[in-house]
Amino acid sequence: MEQELSTLAVAVRKRGSVDLFLRAALEGFCWAVLSGVCGKVLWDSLAPPLFFWPLALLDVALLWDAVRSYREGCESLQRELRREARVRELRSLLGIVP
Repeated sequence: MEQELSTLAVAVRKRGSVDLFLRAALEGFCWAVLSGVCGKVLWDSLAPPLFFWPLALLDVALLWDAVRSYREGCESLQRELRREARVRELRSLLGIVP
């Protein structure tokens, strides 16, 4: 049990979900700004300029990656919470005060 506790304690210290949530938040913000730019370009022009289409493609890619990062962050957070619960359980079984 002590060996399991030491390996889980090392794994619990790494919080990968935080990085994924940060990435999702930054990409969501960039998506919102770029959506505004694309909307303004469409509103102000009679026909969409050539640079609109790459911007729109980038906008969709940002949204897709933000959603993917958020979902991966949620999955990673659930794994981290299960590991932490197991660490607490092992600590209580071994009589280690948190």
